[in-house]
Amino acid sequence: MVLNGAVVFWVAKVSAELWQYIACNPERLSSDRVLHLLCCLPFQYFLRLFSSL
Repeated sequence: MVLNGAVVFWVAKVSAELWQYIACNPERLSSDRVLHLLCCLPFQYFLRLFSSL
């Protein structure tokens, strides 16, 4: 399955904004920061775990 990278990024960005709205978060984070926390941060921990084994 081939996905357009721009469409995937747009959907992720809109989803991050929507979840912050639903959660009624008074201190809104930027959608880029939310994407980083949800996607990139866990992989950094997995990389540390696998490199220590």
